[in-house]
Amino acid sequence: MSLEIESIRPKVEAAVRSFWAVRAGGNGVLGGKTLDAFAEIIKDVVKGSLENAMMCGRGCVAEIPGFYRPHKSWDLIVIDEGKLVAAIEFKSQIGPIGNNFNNRTEEVLGSSLDLQTAIEENAFGLEANVFSGYIIVVEDSPKSRANPKIKMKYFPVMEGFLANEDERGRAYFPNPDGSYPQAKGISYIERYDLMCKRLMMKKLYTASAVITSEPGAGLSGSYGHVSKETSIEAFLIKLAKHCEGIAEMKSL
Repeated sequence: MSLEIESIRPKVEAAVRSFWAVRAGGNGVLGGKTLDAFAEIIKDVVKGSLENAMMCGRGCVAEIPGFYRPHKSWDLIVIDEGKLVAAIEFKSQIGPIGNNFNNRTEEVLGSSLDLQTAIEENAFGLEANVFSGYIIVVEDSPKSRANPKIKMKYFPVMEGFLANEDERGRAYFPNPDGSYPQAKGISYIERYDLMCKRLMMKKLYTASAVITSEPGAGLSGSYGHVSKETSIEAFLIKLAKHCEGIAEMKSL
């Protein structure tokens, strides 16, 4: 069953409303319930092609083997006929963002490397076909839109992280003592976008999405994306096609 994006957008809006409403309630933040509505969207997409798939998320043991650790608990796993179909993580970034961005980056890299290595080492069988997904809701605010300084002294930042890449080699080059000057970097929201793009480029995740939402407007379901590649719509299209492919193989 092909995914109709126009029919899914109202569900995403409802999930965004739920996210902010649960946060406002307080208890849901501690209980990890803020992103439950997004998990329900994933389940709907999977059921479109794999009606009998088992989905295990918050409240059940959603653990799968790791390579660098015995097991890892994911936010949602999908199993069909004993085979792992998908493993998905849901995260959010609200409030202070500097160190939290670094923490989120380390988390997502650790989880993806562990899973991909486990797949390569046949933890899920020789013909494993696993969709790995990462979805993060980022608060759209002046702080997340601000451009932090790049302050590395002895080495240049890699391409993509400067707010104006045209400055590279013109204004951003070594001083006579070999040190690099401070430079304006891309915003934190753009960093999340770039991180997700590179996770997919390096095949660490099948799909990753950045959902932006302002606290006030989010209560009405308003959300956005930084780029089409990391939009929730692109994520769901990839997931739907993955499940359709598995269903078609089963029918042969």
